[in-house]
Parts: sequence; structure tokens; C-alpha cells
Amino acid sequence: MGRRKIKMEMVQDMNTRQVTFSKRRTGLFKKASELATLCNAELGIVVFSPGGKPFSYGKPNLDSVAERFMREYDDSDSGDDKESGNNRPKLKRMSERLDLLNQEIEAEKNRGETDQEKLESAGDERFKNSIETLTLDELNEYKDKLQTVHGRIECQVNHMQASSCLMLLSRK
Repeated sequence: MGRRKIKMEMVQDMNTRQVTFSKRRTGLFKKASELATLCNAELGIVVFSPGGKPFSYGKPNLDSVAERFMREYDDSDSGDDKESGNNRPKLKRMSERLDLLNQEIEAEKNRGETDQEKLESAGDERFKNSIETLTLDELNEYKDKLQTVHGRIECQVNHMQASSCLMLLSRK
């Protein structure tokens, strides 16, 4: 069909919207990488999918870009005492957000401890033995379970990284 101009309006079909998001996100991150490489620029991008999942890109990394942005933002605002009175509601909202995030962290820690206790008390005896004694089918089953756990951990790590980056950006 070739390339053609697409009218800029929201895609109505949810499946098409997700495919469009994935392709455009890849293109956006590629262009950002090219800009960073060609111009030796430091940059950071945070994008949320239609499903609400965060995606981030940073060169050299998103945390360092966000910290630098916040430092320079602090330096440029340090002389404006007249605006400090207007920041109280913003500080209160950020403090409430921080409290909420801390509560979520505690809940996740408790959930992790509960899951750990469940794992320890599960009592699947064949996986408590040495790996050398397992059959090929048992090894494949063990491998599948490990890959499932690994995928869950990666998902949680991505979620936590995006949350921490957003929290850094929301501090100011």
C-alpha cells in the first residue's frame, strides 16, 4: 500500500490503537536515540500505553537525566521567593503522593513476605532435592517455573523503575 499521510485523530479501535502505540513508541525511542547520539544530548522520555503501562527511555539513563533536570530546576527557582507561598498546596499534594507510595511499598513488602512463606511451605519435595537427581521432564517443569517467576520479577522491576522516575519528576 505504501506510505501515506494519516489524519491525526485518536484511533477508535482498541487493538489498532495498541498496535499503533507500539510502533510509534519504537519510532519515538529510535529518534530519541539518534538525537542523543548525533548531538551528544542527554534526554529522557516517559510514555504511558493506552492500557496504563509506563515505558521509559533515557540516555545515558532516565534517572540521571531526571536528577539533572531537578538540580537545574532547583537552581533556577532558588531566587524566586515570591512564588514560595504558592508552592504549599503543591508540596502538600506531593507529600500525600509520597505517603501513598510508601504505603504501596509496605503493602508490596508484606505481599512478598507472604509469597515467600507460601513458597517455603509449599513443600514440593522434588524441587528441594539436588538438580542432578531430577529427570528431564522435571527439569523442564522447573525451567518453566523459573521463567515464569523471572518474567514476573522483570515486570515488577519495570513498574518500580517507572514509578521511581515519575516520583523524581513529580517532586518539583
